[in-house]
Amino acid sequence: MKKDFRQITTAIVLAGGQSSRMGKDKALLTISNSSLLNQICTLAQQCASQVYIVTPWKEKYEPIVPTGCTFIQETLLSPNHDSNSPLIGFVQGLEQVKQEWVLLLACDLPRLTSTEVKQWYNYLPEIPENAIALVPRHPAGWWEPLAGFYRRSCLSLLKEYLAQGGKSFQGFLNQHCVAQLPISDWQILFNCNTPEELEIIKLELQ
Repeated sequence: MKKDFRQITTAIVLAGGQSSRMGKDKALLTISNSSLLNQICTLAQQCASQVYIVTPWKEKYEPIVPTGCTFIQETLLSPNHDSNSPLIGFVQGLEQVKQEWVLLLACDLPRLTSTEVKQWYNYLPEIPENAIALVPRHPAGWWEPLAGFYRRSCLSLLKEYLAQGGKSFQGFLNQHCVAQLPISDWQILFNCNTPEELEIIKLELQ
């Protein structure tokens, strides 16, 4: 019987960024009458058996996400900052996961579709056992860590990396065996980071 990876996958949506380039909270931005956070959580529910939202601001986001999502209260590690790095948010979310695989998603991927993500599952059976993740790698060489799959078992490696002073997903992924997730059209991973990029997306959907 073919293994249904969606049944052993938890989705983690990271919603703890400062949105400094946008100038306002990206998660609350509305496109086609739905917030970016609501859109990505709806997608995640279609692609995984459970959805966690990692954020310091549960009260702000709770009214706008689909029923059935579970919040993980993100603990800020530095009193001098309003948010953690995405890597720390991921570790705090991963500590709560029980299933074998995690689908990690940023909250600002307005072009990503559930159809695309479901196709990604076809690559999971093929990755080596020692690979800690299946994520896209940009032609320029950097990883796209916030749109892909991670084994839950990489948690100990993540904690060790942070304890040694590591800070970035790029540094962590470059230290380990990572399978490359094929992406046919890189526009599907478009990040909405600035007001200009937001207008581009809105014009597309008019």
